[in-house]
Amino acid sequence: MFRHSVQYVVIIYDTYSGMLGLVAKRTELIAIAALALHGCASMSKNECVNADWYAIGYESGVRGQSEGQISAHRKACAEHGVTPNLARYLEGRETGLQRFCEPKKGYRLGRAGKGYAGVCPSGLEGEFLQAYGAGRELFDMQQNIKRLGRRVNAKRAELEKVNEEIASKQAELIATGSTPSQRALLLAQLLELQDEEKRMQSEIYYLRVERDRERARLESAERAQQ
Repeated sequence: MFRHSVQYVVIIYDTYSGMLGLVAKRTELIAIAALALHGCASMSKNECVNADWYAIGYESGVRGQSEGQISAHRKACAEHGVTPNLARYLEGRETGLQRFCEPKKGYRLGRAGKGYAGVCPSGLEGEFLQAYGAGRELFDMQQNIKRLGRRVNAKRAELEKVNEEIASKQAELIATGSTPSQRALLLAQLLELQDEEKRMQSEIYYLRVERDRERARLESAERAQQ
């Protein structure tokens, strides 16, 4: 199983949780993003007249761009009184999609956390999405590991501040000149800080355990993809 060029797309993809022998289950995920058109938005008249629309369509297909990409070319060439050859563009795009919609491409896109515009023909989309979902699952695991790492680092920074406060209170407690009431207050504050220290140490421990468990899951899933 196989599981933006600046480009944000309307992501419409189906994932299949059939990885590692589980029964595949179809789920639609829809995420809306801005569409940044790629290509010849500023084509000259000469470029519009002499354009190889098959090649342009092929490139659009290989890149996994939506069919609406031709609208950018139409708009640019309309300024020069030229109409793109839609039939040749679509012919080239269809050929390009045959390459884009390979499962290994879907897996790489998902593994990199990139979007999919729902462009694959129905005959190819099933395996493509299954591979995309497998790659995306690994990407999500990796992102979760990073998130847990950031939480561990943040808690460690907080713990360091608490330890500094504990050291300060301990120094005040043994210093001469403090009254019994002041010492009682310092002692109460110190005990409270020590309780907070223990709580933070526990939180860090369990965050690290969760991160290590997720790392093990990721490594196991990656081996299964090889």
